[in-house]
Amino acid sequence: MGLGRAILVALLAAWLTGCDSQPTSVEQASAQARTHLQALGAAGLLGEARTAVQVASLRPVKPVATRWASAGQPYWWAELKTPTGAAAGYLAWRAEGRHELLDFSLEGLTECEGAAAKALAGVPPIQQFPIKGADGLPVASGCVPTAGGSLMAFWSNRGTFDWQADDSHEGLVRRIRDRLPMMVMADAEGYTDGKMALAGAFPDALVAGLRADAAQYRIPVDIALVRYSDPVLRTEISAGRPALLLCNVLVPQKPELSWGHAVVAVGYAEVAGQPFVGVIDNFYVCKQPGTVRWIAADRCSDLVLVRPTK
Repeated sequence: MGLGRAILVALLAAWLTGCDSQPTSVEQASAQARTHLQALGAAGLLGEARTAVQVASLRPVKPVATRWASAGQPYWWAELKTPTGAAAGYLAWRAEGRHELLDFSLEGLTECEGAAAKALAGVPPIQQFPIKGADGLPVASGCVPTAGGSLMAFWSNRGTFDWQADDSHEGLVRRIRDRLPMMVMADAEGYTDGKMALAGAFPDALVAGLRADAAQYRIPVDIALVRYSDPVLRTEISAGRPALLLCNVLVPQKPELSWGHAVVAVGYAEVAGQPFVGVIDNFYVCKQPGTVRWIAADRCSDLVLVRPTK
């Protein structure tokens, strides 16, 4: 009996020792976050201003199904901070498998130029805003026309033409929105805390709308819809041309949610051998306007290319 008890105590002690020697899931996630930050540094994305970025908080995220995406696999979300405690962006990576990085943003990174990453500055970070719908209730301006307005504003006064035509940024969005067959959808998932309905449009409709607007204002541009590919994006960015990007991404404010989205692609990067696209997101308000958000390239589907012909 005494021997049996001694064996049991020894086994229990060994089990407890083994548990203590194993990192908790949070400890593992913290190590993974540091590894991802090191990879961002190796890609030239941290720079002098962000070399001291730290992990402020960690939490596991279980995605929920939406009209645009299945529930998907769980991932980790890390808020970043500076040594003084100021917000410095976020990281998101897969909780299972190889823990690949999915999505990140580094506050204040508005442009970069390097062997592994390039991002253009100058695209106005127009955010979606509420407008009055047909029923008098607020509805979102919509990601497609808002991204389109950002592209139009970027090209205004570049070269010999002024596509903005004295409109405000909001006026540009409304102008292109009026040319599109917009769909209004109730916010069933809670993207906007129930404050306004969602609005969407198809990319081919945007192409037609941009072409019509360019023709009216005599803007010499060629506009085309193409499937996303890394070489095409790199060609456009290397030539100084941002593009409208169709993608399916998580929502930084509520990362358990994801959706089909339209943003402006302004850059490309390779992080730990994985391609990313740098974007100006019209539904993500950064502390510093113009901060680039980076999303995994496998979440991208189409590009709307705008190429001046003069």
